[in-house]
Amino acid sequence: MTIPMTRFGGLLVFAALIAAPITASAHFPWLATDDEGHAILWFGESLADRTYHMPDAVASAEIAHTAAEKPIATKPVESDSLVGRRSVTPVEPSGELSAEVTYGLYHGTKLTYHVEHLAGRDPSGWPAEPRNDAAMQTVITQADGGGISVRALHGKEPLADAVVKLYAADGESRGEATTDDQGVASFAAKELGTGLHAVTTGLTRESAGEYDGEPYTSTSNYLTATFIVPEAPSPNGTTAADGPAAEIGKAALPALPEELTSFGAAVLDGKLYAYGGHTGDAHSYSTEEQSGRLWCLDLTAGESGGWEKLTEGTKLQGLALVAHGDRLIRIGGFTAVNGPGEDHDLRSQDSVAAFDPATGQWSELKPLPEPRSSFDAAVLGDRVYVFGGWKLAGESDDSRWHQTAWSLDLNDADASWESLAEMPARRRALAVAAYDGKLYLIGGMSADDGPTTDVMVYDPADDSWASGPSLPGEGMAGFGNSAFAAGAALYVSVYDGHVYRLAADGNGWESVGQLDPGRFFHRMLPVSDGELLIVGGANMRSGKFTDILSVKPAGA
Repeated sequence: MTIPMTRFGGLLVFAALIAAPITASAHFPWLATDDEGHAILWFGESLADRTYHMPDAVASAEIAHTAAEKPIATKPVESDSLVGRRSVTPVEPSGELSAEVTYGLYHGTKLTYHVEHLAGRDPSGWPAEPRNDAAMQTVITQADGGGISVRALHGKEPLADAVVKLYAADGESRGEATTDDQGVASFAAKELGTGLHAVTTGLTRESAGEYDGEPYTSTSNYLTATFIVPEAPSPNGTTAADGPAAEIGKAALPALPEELTSFGAAVLDGKLYAYGGHTGDAHSYSTEEQSGRLWCLDLTAGESGGWEKLTEGTKLQGLALVAHGDRLIRIGGFTAVNGPGEDHDLRSQDSVAAFDPATGQWSELKPLPEPRSSFDAAVLGDRVYVFGGWKLAGESDDSRWHQTAWSLDLNDADASWESLAEMPARRRALAVAAYDGKLYLIGGMSADDGPTTDVMVYDPADDSWASGPSLPGEGMAGFGNSAFAAGAALYVSVYDGHVYRLAADGNGWESVGQLDPGRFFHRMLPVSDGELLIVGGANMRSGKFTDILSVKPAGA
């Protein structure tokens, strides 16, 4: 079936001029260019979902380029990061790529897909006029103030009163707008991040006819158009100074025993531990796509060592794992209770447990005051601090973002969680790090404005909040990052691969190097004052990583 539905993380909801019964996320063709400049076509729920089976009808689509006289030659690709088609050679990085294909009949509707990609990375060079003879298309231009204007056309007519939705590279919604009588919808700069984006729209009309000898009573046209937003300074003008370059390379350590994102990790007594995490495809969650395993790697053994599975318990992702004294502390996370292929049923947990490596046993600690996942935690002194996240409660109405914050005295077995001053804003997918006697909350996803580069600083001395210097870049630069203090400095590894260090005066960030490719939903952990390890995570174009990287900042 072409349009499978999911309940959680619905990525595409199309509104038609004449309503079609499409109520949740669906699979559609997408067109883009890869890191080497080749055109790629795939079929999935989002820009991030690139390994779903491609129907034969979609695979037959011919990709045109406004800079070429003939269709682009492509070949099939099946890899861990892409199932679809790829151009035989790189394409001209200008103009527009496009394709149109009729899938067939679906519940009495003739279903046609339209896909576009702006190959140029400079918005000033995007085509300002529509293509000739396109049945459905958009003209995307940069608007005043750094936003975009999307003009939707059906044939040569403006597509008025149509809902246009905007998505970032990870498939997360960045907003929606309805076209005016000229077919134009607009999105402000604050709704955009950097990197690959998509806009989508759809049109269904009553129109009887036959296709391949079978009758239909309506036609449905769905369009996905992608474009790349170049890196730019944040709206507040934050940029990164160039600090001394770090030495970044593959660590002399065995790779992770499984692909993991959104997992917990910590270093304790010369050993690296990893618990839980997501093991499946992007935006797909089930009992079979989460880990409940606790892995351990002796860092002193180098490449000759190996990962050891210590325990297997509750399946969790979006959790925190921290080290304190001679124990590991595992906090929260969410569990998928649905099976593969079933509607998502995701439940945040309040469980807190301690693992003693000497005995190999877990012991329960006081649970969180509320179930929580997609948060982060850090230890300062003998207390662990928990910030951000949300509560997932399946299909109930009790799901919500958290603005509360808590701390627990890890030296007191009878201690209860203590409430802290409320966070100034609700965040998830953020990084929390202890540095210079304070807690830094870096980036994440805002409940109100999407991905953010904002930094909030909590001072436990007087239970107060202050603003810190925003990360360089925009939007996605702060999403799914990881941060930790090493030596006398605070470091953060962000979505686009940059590794930043907080300036000595605390008022800005300096770039010390860049991972290639970048990662998100990974963990960055210090193994000494002069070295951090980058573990796990994923990249939207490259897929998931099992190799471990070493970052050795200069002068650390």
